[in-house]
Amino acid sequence: MTSTISSFTAGTVRRVSGATVPPDLAPRLPLPFLPGAGSRETALVAELNDLLQLDYDAVGAYTLAISALRDRGLRETLIRFREDHERHITRLVDLIHARDGIAVRMSHFPTGIFKLLVQAAGSTAGIVGGDRAVLLAFVANEEQARDKYRRHADAGADHPSDVAALLEAAARDEETHYRWAWDALERLGAGRGSLPGMMAGGFAFIHGANADIIEAAGKLWLNLLARSMRGG
Repeated sequence: MTSTISSFTAGTVRRVSGATVPPDLAPRLPLPFLPGAGSRETALVAELNDLLQLDYDAVGAYTLAISALRDRGLRETLIRFREDHERHITRLVDLIHARDGIAVRMSHFPTGIFKLLVQAAGSTAGIVGGDRAVLLAFVANEEQARDKYRRHADAGADHPSDVAALLEAAARDEETHYRWAWDALERLGAGRGSLPGMMAGGFAFIHGANADIIEAAGKLWLNLLARSMRGG
């Protein structure tokens, strides 16, 4: 009986991508869960799309902040910073297309919406609290963008040279934006050591951690989807 089962098994299964499966089922395997030659490339496309969505998140939040700021100098600076994010978007799309990927030209869901709500709350509070309320909401969003780009940039050894160059440049942009916002808040009496500043810093930590978890799940989904479309 044992020899019969062994003979049957040997005759009706084969190895596909390291997994032993019946030959008639092999074409229908869930390919995203199997290692393949294109897995590194599709993972990179998913990573780039995640950052692309991060920049779309920022552009929407910046637009709300710009419309709410009263000080002309602050508005003009944020307009320049928004252009940095728009440049990131253009370069990320080019990198994705160069790898035969599909660019996800939209904000994260649902974290992009929550970031807009955070900035909208700050903009509304700005009616009473002025520009510092707008900027306190701004830094809560900007901290996550700064930290996320820096993490990806620091993994430079894992990236092709064109991607690594973009990530490093974008990470420097985010650091510039973040430092500028806190410097402006310091001048407005709401720096890191003030009660409003400490409250904003605590909220930013929680807000960023939650967004990172949700967006990481979204990136995994993008990776699996891309591998399915590539067939491996």
